[in-house]
Amino acid sequence: MLGIIACSACVGVAPRPKPDTSEAPDAFYTVTAEIALSRHEARVAALQYAAAAETNGDVGFLRRATEVTAECLQPSLTVGVAARWMHVDPAAVDAHRAAARAALELHKIAQSAAQYRVVLNSSPRGTDAEFALLETELATADNIYGARQVADRLAEYFPASLPALRMQAFAALRADDPAAAVRTFGAALAGEPPTVEEARRELTQGLWRARILAGDADEPLALAKALMDRDDTAENRLNYALLLLAAQQNSAARAQLMELTHDPESKPVALRLLGLVEFQEGEMADASARFAELVTTGKFLDDALYYLGLIAERHEDLERALRLYAQVQSGDNAVAALLRAATILRAHGAAPAAEELLDQLVDEEPRRAPEILVARAHIYSDAGDMPQAIAVLEQAQLEYPDSMELRYALASMSESQGKVATALHVLKEVTELRPADPAALNAYGYTLADNNRQLKVARQLIEQAYAAAPKNVAILDSLGWVLFRQGHGEEALTYLNAAYADGRDGDIAAHLGEVLWRLGRRTDAERIWSEASRTDSDNHLLKATQLRLHASN
Repeated sequence: MLGIIACSACVGVAPRPKPDTSEAPDAFYTVTAEIALSRHEARVAALQYAAAAETNGDVGFLRRATEVTAECLQPSLTVGVAARWMHVDPAAVDAHRAAARAALELHKIAQSAAQYRVVLNSSPRGTDAEFALLETELATADNIYGARQVADRLAEYFPASLPALRMQAFAALRADDPAAAVRTFGAALAGEPPTVEEARRELTQGLWRARILAGDADEPLALAKALMDRDDTAENRLNYALLLLAAQQNSAARAQLMELTHDPESKPVALRLLGLVEFQEGEMADASARFAELVTTGKFLDDALYYLGLIAERHEDLERALRLYAQVQSGDNAVAALLRAATILRAHGAAPAAEELLDQLVDEEPRRAPEILVARAHIYSDAGDMPQAIAVLEQAQLEYPDSMELRYALASMSESQGKVATALHVLKEVTELRPADPAALNAYGYTLADNNRQLKVARQLIEQAYAAAPKNVAILDSLGWVLFRQGHGEEALTYLNAAYADGRDGDIAAHLGEVLWRLGRRTDAERIWSEASRTDSDNHLLKATQLRLHASN
C-alpha cells in the first residue's frame, strides 16, 4: 500500500521550467552563474554574480546581479551589488529599493529606512503611490518586527503624510503592538478627508480591530454591529464577524458566519472561516463538514484540501491524508501539505519517496528553501536520526548564511540533544546581529529561562521583547515562564493565561498547566492539558510535561 501512497503524494508536484538564460551576458562567470541557477545551486550563482559586479559598470548586468542575489536569498550579497549599482547610476530607484529590501531582511533598520526614503522621494510614481506599494511590501515581509521599525522611521521622515501614518498603523498591528496601532489609526483618520470613503472604512476597521486587541472591545463591537444593522451588507457582516473573532467571541462570530453561508457570494469565505475556527477549537467533525462543503463551491480549494488532510491524518487515515495533500497545488499551504506528506512517508517505511519529494520541493520552491530544509531536519530528528538532522541544518547554513530560520532551528536542535551551551551560543550571536529584534531577544531569553540559566538576564531580554511586542503570544508565554522559574507563580499566570487565550498551542498549555499544577490547582491544569490535546495532540512538550508531573505525584 505504501508504494501507492508514495505515488499519490507526488501527484501535486509538477516540473517547472528552468531559468531563462537567453539574455545572460556572454561571459564565463555569468554563464557559470546561470548554470548554477539551473542546478538550483543558489549560493554559487549569487557569489558568481556578486564577484563579477564588483568591477562591472553595465547597469543591465548590475540589475540582473541584484535580482539573482535577491532571488537566491543572499541579502548580504544583494546589499553589496546594489551599492555598486547605485555607484554606477545614483538615480536608479530600483537599486535603492533592492538595497532597502535586503537591509530589512538583515534587520539593518536605519540602512533600510534610509534607502526607502530615497525611493519615496525619487519614485516617478510619486510619494503617495510609492507608500501604497511599500505598505503591501512591509505587510508581506518575513521580518515583521523589522518592518514595523522601518515603518516607524519612515513616518518620522514624512510626518505630514497620511499614507505613511496608515502604513505605520498596519505595521504596528501586525507586529503585536495594538496600543500603538490605535494611536496611529486615530491620527490617520483625523487627517483622512471624509470624502475618501473606502480609505476611511479600511482605517476604521483597522482601528476597531486594534482597540479590541488592546483590550477595549465593547465600543468597537457595538459600533460595528450598529453599522451592520444600519447597512446589512455581506461586507459589514463579515467585518463584524472578524471583529468578534478578534475579541475571542467565537460563538457569536460563528452565528454571523452562518448567516453569510446563505448568501452564494459570501458562502465560500464564511465556510472557510467556520472551518478554521472549528479546527482550532478541536471540533474536527464540524470542521471536516465545513471544508468538505467548501470543496463543492470550487473556492479556497487548497485550504480546504489541506485541512481535510490534517483531519484525516489525526484520524490516522494516512492514505486519505496523502491523497488530499497531493492535491494542494498553490497558496500558503502548498509547501506545508507536501512536507506533511513527506513526514508520513518517512515515518511509515517509504523513506526513498520522502527523500525524492523533499528534493523536488527544494528545487521547485527555491524561495522557501530554508523553511523546507528546517522541516527536513525535523523529519530526521523525529525519526531518531539526529546526526543527519544537524548535518542538514549545518549544510543549509553554508548555502543560506543570512537565514535566521536556520539559526533558530540549529539552536533548537542542539538544545534537544542536550547541547545547551551550543544553542545559547547560536542565539547570543543572533541577538548581537539583531539587537533590537523582539524575536531574537525572546528566543535567547526563553532558552536561558527554560534551562534555569542566568534568570535575571533572561527576564531582562524577554522584558525588552515584551516592551516592543506586548501582545505576541510567544513572548507572553516566555515572560510567564521566566517569572515561574524565578518563583513568581501567581504573577506568571497573568501572562500565561493571556498567551493561552490568544494562542492555544501545546507548548503554552504545557507551561500554563505546570504553573497551575505547582500552585495546587491540579483540576485546572488537567482541564488545560485536555483542551490542548484536542487541537495539538502530538505536541512533545505537552506530553512530556504531563508524564513528568503525573509521575511525581
